[in-house]
Amino acid sequence: MKTATAQHEDTKWTKGTKWHREELSWTTRARFVVSFVSFVSSVAAPHAQQPAAPPTFRSGTRLIVQTVSVKDKDGHAVEGLTAKDFVVVEDGVPQAISFVEFQRLPDRRTETPPPVTAPRVASAPPVPSATQGQIVTPPPGDTRYRDRRLLILYFDLTAMPPADQARAYTAAQKFIDTQMQASDLLAIMTFGGGAVRVKQDFTADRAQLREVMQTLIFGDDKDGDGIPDNTDIGTAFGQDDAEFSILNTDRQLSALQTAATMLRSLPEQKTMIYFASGLRLNGVDNQAQLRATTNAAIRANVALHPIDARGLVAQAPLGDASRPSPGGIGMFSGQLAQNAITSFQRSQDTLFALAKDTGGKAMFDYNDLAQGIVQAAESVTSYYILGYYSTHPANDGRFHRVKVSLAGGVAGE
Repeated sequence: MKTATAQHEDTKWTKGTKWHREELSWTTRARFVVSFVSFVSSVAAPHAQQPAAPPTFRSGTRLIVQTVSVKDKDGHAVEGLTAKDFVVVEDGVPQAISFVEFQRLPDRRTETPPPVTAPRVASAPPVPSATQGQIVTPPPGDTRYRDRRLLILYFDLTAMPPADQARAYTAAQKFIDTQMQASDLLAIMTFGGGAVRVKQDFTADRAQLREVMQTLIFGDDKDGDGIPDNTDIGTAFGQDDAEFSILNTDRQLSALQTAATMLRSLPEQKTMIYFASGLRLNGVDNQAQLRATTNAAIRANVALHPIDARGLVAQAPLGDASRPSPGGIGMFSGQLAQNAITSFQRSQDTLFALAKDTGGKAMFDYNDLAQGIVQAAESVTSYYILGYYSTHPANDGRFHRVKVSLAGGVAGE
C-alpha cells in the first residue's frame, strides 16, 4: 500500500509538475505577446506623435522685358504711347502688357556736347580706386539710368597685342575727352588673366573715366610710391595662344558671355563696344560657345558693336615680321598668300556674326577707332521699355517668338 501510495503520489506530483509547466508556458507566452504589443506600440508611437507636414504650394511668374523703337515716316521717335497702343503676341498668344516706360534720348548729332574739363594734374589730391567688382543694380524707384545711353567699353586684352591695345586705349580717351555727350553713361570692362573685371561702373564723370584709362595704360599704383605698378600679364593668354590651345577662342567668347550676363539686371538697352584684333573660330569646335554668347547678349538686351583694333591693315603676302615666313612650294604658287588672306577674313567674320546676331554693327578696316564708338552711341535712339508676364507655362529654356506691333489707328513703325 505504501508503495502504491508512493507511486500514486509520485504520479500526482508528476502531473502537477506538468500542469505547472504548462501554466508557466502559457504565462511566458502571454508575457511575450504583451511585450511584443508594447514594443510595436512604442515603435509606432513616435510616428503617430509627429504632426503631418503642411502642404507646400509653389507659384511663380516670369516678367518679360522688351525694348521697342517707334518712329514716324521721317525717322523721328513717336512719343506719348501707352500700353493700349501696343500689341504683344508670344507664340501666337496675345499677352497683357503690365507697364510701358519711354526713354527719351536726344539726337547725338544735334546734341550740344558738355564743356571739356581739364585733365587731372599730378598735384591734385588722390582719388579712390576706380576698380569695382560688379555692375551695381539700382534699387526699385531709382531713376539714375532714365533717359541715358548705357555704353560699355570692353577691352579683350587676350585678343589684342600691345600695339592694338594702345590703339584701342587712344580711341577710348579721345571719345571721353571730346565726343562724350551729356546723355551718355560709360562703363569700362576688361578681360585678362582669365577673369572679366569691371574697372568702372556706369558714370558720366570724365575725370573718373580718365583715371581708369590711365590705370589701364600705365598700371595701378597700389603701393603709393608714385610709380605705376606693371600689370601682371603672366597668366594672360596672348593672341598667339591659339596656336597652342584650341580652347583659346572659347575662353574669349565665354568671357564675353560673362560680361553680357553681368548687365542682365538692368532693363534698359545696353550697347557694348567690343575691342579685339579679330576672333577666329576653329571650324565647328566653337559654334556651341558662340551660340551661348549671342543668346546671353540677347537675354541681357545687349547689342554688341565689335571694333577691329588692327585698323586698316596692309598685309604682306606671306605675313608680317611677327612670324617667320613659311617655306615650301606654296610660296611660289600663291597658296600661302591666299591662306593668310582667308585667315584674316575669318577672324573678322566672327566679329561680324556677333554684331549681326545681337542687333549691333561691326567696324573693320578703319583707323579712327573712336568713330566706331560714336556710331555705336548714335545707334541708340529714343525707345520704349515694355513689360509683360508671360502666360507660357513651360520654363524649358527655349526661345519663343515674340511679336510687338502697334494697335490699330497708331501711326509709326
